[in-house]
Amino acid sequence: MYHPCYSEYTMPKIIKEKSIFKSRLFNIKQAQIEFNHQILEYEIISGTGQGAVIIVPIIDDEIIFIREYAAAVDDYMITLPKGKIDKGEELIETANRELQEEVGFKSDNIKLINKIYLAPGYIDHITYVMLATNLTPSYLQGDEPEDLEIVRVKSNDATTFLSKEPIIDSRVFAAIHYVKNYDK
Repeated sequence: MYHPCYSEYTMPKIIKEKSIFKSRLFNIKQAQIEFNHQILEYEIISGTGQGAVIIVPIIDDEIIFIREYAAAVDDYMITLPKGKIDKGEELIETANRELQEEVGFKSDNIKLINKIYLAPGYIDHITYVMLATNLTPSYLQGDEPEDLEIVRVKSNDATTFLSKEPIIDSRVFAAIHYVKNYDK
């Protein structure tokens, strides 16, 4: 039932949760959730880590995009530097590591802009949107199985560029939107 104000909602209660499948990257859980005295079954996909970062690197008024293979769609996609947060790692540390591994730069000015959820109705994975400026060349060996194609696009041309690409990581749209509307 629709309520015009959150304060009128009664928060559902998770009664029981159990793992029904676990892989290296995901844990699928079955959950029983009580809504107004009615118990419903849900399946929730959880990441096995601490989430991920996606970084919007800007140098000389250009955004650095990446074209890389996406196994789930068996094709190449446009994305931004990104990666999982390793255990014990801070967001800025993760962002700087991923920048160096994926695009060959590091930054002394990385800011958390916002966070996004892929599909919060059934996936609890969180991605932190980071803005990186003041980039300088620096390289770390990453875990990619092939060289990534670096695509530099003028900030003002990003929307046009993305409109012409057939496959785009959906987080890119949110990240670019947040950065363009970020109150610096």
